[in-house]
Amino acid sequence: MITILTWVSIIAGGVLVLLFLLSLLGGLELDVEVGSTDIDTDAGGIGLIKGFLTFVSVGSWVMKVLLVTNKHPGFALTIGLLSGVVAFFILNYLFKLLLRNEENVNWNMSDALLAKGSVYLKIPGNEGSGIVVIDIRGAKRELKAKATELIPTGEKVIVVEVDGDYVIVEKDK
Repeated sequence: MITILTWVSIIAGGVLVLLFLLSLLGGLELDVEVGSTDIDTDAGGIGLIKGFLTFVSVGSWVMKVLLVTNKHPGFALTIGLLSGVVAFFILNYLFKLLLRNEENVNWNMSDALLAKGSVYLKIPGNEGSGIVVIDIRGAKRELKAKATELIPTGEKVIVVEVDGDYVIVEKDK
């Protein structure tokens, strides 16, 4: 029994580590999400497969250790099941904590509307364009800009309109 528990915990733990490495480093997600609960399972949850592997690996390892120390098999089973559940919730919390800073970096020009920024390359007015630096979704973006008046480098501006690949800006008051 102890040998079987050892192999179960080693194999489940190895597959679990492999799945985590594939999902964290390579973006490969081979997990299943079922249903909708109060917990947001789509953003950072460990999923059914990883959750099951965590439960089996930790639970079987704790049961093995307790059986080796000559504890009662019922006690070992109870503590093993409880430790598997606790390990699942701890790992789920740590995984969500790790992914909470993940941001959506996709953006389009309409996201710049009413955004404030500064002129990086002067905008000559009606006859040309310059460059402004604007914070869009947490990242500084350099955008081609036009204006109805001359706006020098370093001036604070606000985007009032988006016209194709250009933003139309005015001086920020």
